Amino acid sequence: MADYDLLVIGSGAAGATAATTAVHQGASRVAIVERGILWGTCVNTGCIPSKFLLTLAEYYYYKNHGHAGLRVESSSNMHEVLAEKDALITRLRQKKTDRIITGLNIGIINGSAEFLSPTKIQIGSRHVTADRIIIATGSSPVIPLVTGITTVPFMTNVEALSPERIPESLIVIGGRALGLEFAQLYAHLGTNVTLLQRSPRIIPEEEPEIADLLAGYLREEGIDIRTGAEIKSVKKTATGIEVNGVIKGQEHLFSAERLLLATGRSPNTRGLRLDRAGVNTGPNGAVLVDATLKTSAPGIWAAGDVTGEPMLETAARYAGEIAAMNAFLELKRSFNRSSIPRGIYTMPQVASVGLTESRARADGLDPEIRTYRMDSMARSSMVGDTRGMVKIVVSKPDGRLLGVHVCSPLATEILPASVLAVSHHLPVHDLADMYHIFPTTGEAISVCARQFRTPDGI
Repeated sequence: MADYDLLVIGSGAAGATAATTAVHQGASRVAIVERGILWGTCVNTGCIPSKFLLTLAEYYYYKNHGHAGLRVESSSNMHEVLAEKDALITRLRQKKTDRIITGLNIGIINGSAEFLSPTKIQIGSRHVTADRIIIATGSSPVIPLVTGITTVPFMTNVEALSPERIPESLIVIGGRALGLEFAQLYAHLGTNVTLLQRSPRIIPEEEPEIADLLAGYLREEGIDIRTGAEIKSVKKTATGIEVNGVIKGQEHLFSAERLLLATGRSPNTRGLRLDRAGVNTGPNGAVLVDATLKTSAPGIWAAGDVTGEPMLETAARYAGEIAAMNAFLELKRSFNRSSIPRGIYTMPQVASVGLTESRARADGLDPEIRTYRMDSMARSSMVGDTRGMVKIVVSKPDGRLLGVHVCSPLATEILPASVLAVSHHLPVHDLADMYHIFPTTGEAISVCARQFRTPDGI
């Protein structure tokens, strides 16, 4: 008999969810293998600490939130802020430990896993066997192959969350979610930030109207955003870092005290010896899985960042549950990547689900769109922040919802109803007929949906 019913490699969002799901479905011998700090990137160096710091920086920066009748002064003590952040991480880590290890009796094996066969794993000097294995080893920051990068000090998300001090100036390479969040975080704390993005616009996977809006808002706050930037080299100087880039054929030199790399993430598969188990991987090292998250090897599934995009905590948790259900109950549930919502926690935020207009056209669909600006909403005017918009993408022949995209201070909070509507392929009129409490910013989605009936959405 094998040592375990299920062995999960990795304790992040996908791994922890997979292990707990298996126990809830009747598995009695479940263990998690973890080579680093328990509970993965999100708790320790990702979602939790970054959104905590973004929130505090927002309080510090906006002060009176544009209301002329308020006189609010703010100050910050970064030593205390970082101590509170670390205490929050410790507290959440302990809660998860109590619930998963103590409460569900899930074993923890510390060390690096290396496959010996499809059913046998080596962890240090120990060999363990399992009837089923789920690979959930997550991802790590990508360090771009730029001349001089190995000779200069730089930050990734890990170091940027625990700075020794707030730098006077910062260059951020990367204009997607991670780069934008850290750029605004540091800018709100007083740093002069330059952001360099390779593509013609920031967040190129999002709607152009929303990307351009957000870029404008960030520039208004003093962030120097340069798009279409090809990074040629970096070097250390007496005062910090110098980045050599080319924009529209012209060479530019950018100097700053610190450098932050936000150039994507790579699946953690090195050292697992997946070849011994017959697990196939793609060109970037991601574990290849079918729609049910099963790998090419019998009895082995994979979930989370290790399988590639979307590399989101939301997707990882969802995938971990599906992988465990399929592995333990021998189901054939599919992992639907297209209905995973995504959010960017800048201020204002960006949140979206489903297809963009361009993606729908590329897929051969005939999309119809409507947009609505947040400055028309009563609630937005009340709170003193009218930034943002809603864009809805619908299948023209049948009125089926294809995508909902929002830029708003509360975008991530008002999107969930749209996630349900898009994932169940509901008609846009169902979204239009959904009642919202007045006054709320969420009304903007229904008003935008009603524009498919009348020009003004009323």
